[in-house]
Amino acid sequence: MRIKTRLTVWYAVLLVATVAVLVPIILEGVSDTIARAEERELRGYLAAVEATAGLRTNTALALAELVAASPDVKGDMAGRDRDRLMARMAESFATLRRDAGVEQFQFHLPPAVSFLRLHKPDRFGDDLTSFRQMVVETNRSGQPARGLEFGVAGLGVRAVAPIRDGEKELGSVEFGLDFGQRFADQFKTRFGADIAVHLPEGGGFRTVATTIGRPGSDDELKKAALAGATLIRRGGDQGRPVATLLAAMPDYSGAPAAVVEITIDASDYQAQYARARSRALLVGAAVLLAGLAVVWLIARTLSRPLITMTEAMHRLAEGDIAVAVPAAGRRDEIGEMAQAMFVFKQNRAEIERQRAERDQFSRLGMLGEMASNIAHELNQPLASILNYGQGMVRMLDAPDPDHAMLATGARAVAQQAERAAAIIQKIRGLVRRRPQHRSRHAINDLVQESLALFDREAGGDGLSIAVRMADTNPAILADRVEIQQVLLNLLHNAEEAMPDGGEVVLATSLADGLVRLSVADRGPGLTPESREKLFHPFFTTKPDGLGLGLSICRTIVESHGGRMDAADNPGGGLVMTVTLPSVP
Repeated sequence: MRIKTRLTVWYAVLLVATVAVLVPIILEGVSDTIARAEERELRGYLAAVEATAGLRTNTALALAELVAASPDVKGDMAGRDRDRLMARMAESFATLRRDAGVEQFQFHLPPAVSFLRLHKPDRFGDDLTSFRQMVVETNRSGQPARGLEFGVAGLGVRAVAPIRDGEKELGSVEFGLDFGQRFADQFKTRFGADIAVHLPEGGGFRTVATTIGRPGSDDELKKAALAGATLIRRGGDQGRPVATLLAAMPDYSGAPAAVVEITIDASDYQAQYARARSRALLVGAAVLLAGLAVVWLIARTLSRPLITMTEAMHRLAEGDIAVAVPAAGRRDEIGEMAQAMFVFKQNRAEIERQRAERDQFSRLGMLGEMASNIAHELNQPLASILNYGQGMVRMLDAPDPDHAMLATGARAVAQQAERAAAIIQKIRGLVRRRPQHRSRHAINDLVQESLALFDREAGGDGLSIAVRMADTNPAILADRVEIQQVLLNLLHNAEEAMPDGGEVVLATSLADGLVRLSVADRGPGLTPESREKLFHPFFTTKPDGLGLGLSICRTIVESHGGRMDAADNPGGGLVMTVTLPSVP
């Protein structure tokens, strides 16, 4: 995978992971904020319930203290004149009941005996001591009391004020305001929130007032609220989201007396969360796309000169020392790489120059060793030419020259001249410096091309070639013509070693970064003495050979950084192996 792709993928994964982590965190924060806002609103409504109930108790207490301070009331209570007290307060009670929501207005005698109930005038004289502790406490202490308390009519907002004439305790007066359905309806009208009042009863709860259009919360939650916990729950009501708070309402003494359930429509909060989520996802997507674009630009900026430099390095590795070094003027790490590549280019050019000179010197160095062999090889055809020439001159000087013999001599001179020319041509091919054109070649492809050439050149019958190619088709950096020349020479040698036909095995392989090419025949093989001289110039085992083919092949292979070896073929014959360094 290219650096550009890796950078893009890595940063894309990092951005996706960052967005995937941050967006839920942001949404969780928004959700917590909305939940706290819902809780604040619910607690505000709870405070409103407590304030409304407190306002009613204060109203009831103000009315009770006003009545208790009336001299007429004191006189009627002192004289125990129920009828006169009834007549005096009936009209006021009717007005208060209609306009102020007063539901109870009564007078008590100590300690807590009902003297007059204006809301139920026919009921009086019953002892309330067992359950009306506010009345008992007020008549005992002479101090007013107020708050929620259970009475004969159930739970209500009550206030009791003592009636005294000087130091004499005459009784008490009580006002009670509704804490039931009327209270709930007024609360919803004023504040817009639904409310329900639940009273503990027989191990469960009884709902005495509600504006909630569904059953209230289960009894276990109400019990937990009655025990002092303030609970907030979220759910749905007829397809709309709602939030509910349950809390205990204390009586006048501070003990829990009822459970108040407040429910609000949470649609606005849900809509806010949905908008926040959409914005967060949109921003996350925008950040992700912008980040990917920036990463792509950065990766492109980094990878483009690297790709250009890699291509130049490949060309340089293939022997193109004329390639231009890219990004040489940059003043960053890529510029430093370009400078290093420039130095490498110069070193490669110097190495190629030295290698060419070394090859040339190697060829020239062989001339000393070849001199005697050349003289020997050329002496035979030249001596023959001289002898034939002298003989032909004598024939021409004769009075009657034999033209047939002259023609035979001329053909012999031509043959020996051709043999001398061949020797000289071979020597020139060995010594002459030929420009090389090296490039990357797959070894199996070179073998196929060489086999096609060999099939066209081969003239014998009965020869078969078994080809065993490397599966990976490794590549070498080589001059295609020279390597084909080496392979053709080895195939011709194998063919000449088996004049009666047979099988030649041609194989390629890759091991330890080296490409091996072998040609195995089933000919007579070589003696140990012949193997030692096999690559020497002018050494040959052929009757009409010059002994330069393998010497030239070995020179070509070594100029490519490889080597050529000969070994016995198990079962008879010879295996010639060429080993060359592989390239990616």
